[in-house]
Amino acid sequence: MRDTTSTSGKKEVKVIAGALLLACGCVIYLLFRSTSIALYRFSCNIGLGSFLEQAREAVSNWQVPDFVRFCIPDGLYCLSYVILIDALWPGKGVSKKIAVSVIPVAAIVHETLQGFGIVRGTFDTLDLLCYLVPWALYLIQDNTIYSLLKIRKL
Repeated sequence: MRDTTSTSGKKEVKVIAGALLLACGCVIYLLFRSTSIALYRFSCNIGLGSFLEQAREAVSNWQVPDFVRFCIPDGLYCLSYVILIDALWPGKGVSKKIAVSVIPVAAIVHETLQGFGIVRGTFDTLDLLCYLVPWALYLIQDNTIYSLLKIRKL
C-alpha cells in the first residue's frame, strides 16, 4: 500500500512555497517599482493604498540593486509557476513537463525576441537567466535532463 500522507504533505509544502515566492515577487514590485504598474493599482483598488504608501515611505531610502528591483521578481514569478504546476498537475508524464514549461519557455522566447527588436521591451541577459534557472532546476530535479543525456549516449 502506498503512503499518500507524504505525497500530500509534499504537495502542500510546494503550494505554500510557490505562494510565498509569488508573494515575495509582488512585494518587491509593490515596494520598489513604479506606482503605475497594474499590480499597484489593483492593490490600491482593494484598499491597500495607504498601507502601500506607508510601506514605500519606510523603504524609500533603501539602496536596492536594479537586479533585485527588475530581475528577481520575474525569476520568483517563474519559479513560483514551476513549483505550483509541479505540485498541482497530476501524474509525471509528458503533459506535466509541457505544462511546467509553458511560462518559462514563453518568457525566454519573449526576452529573446526583445533582443532582436521583434517585440517591445529591453533585452536583459539577467532576465533571461531568471527565467532559465528555475526551469532548468526543475528539469534537473525531475531527471528530464539526465534522461535526455542518457538517450543521446546510446
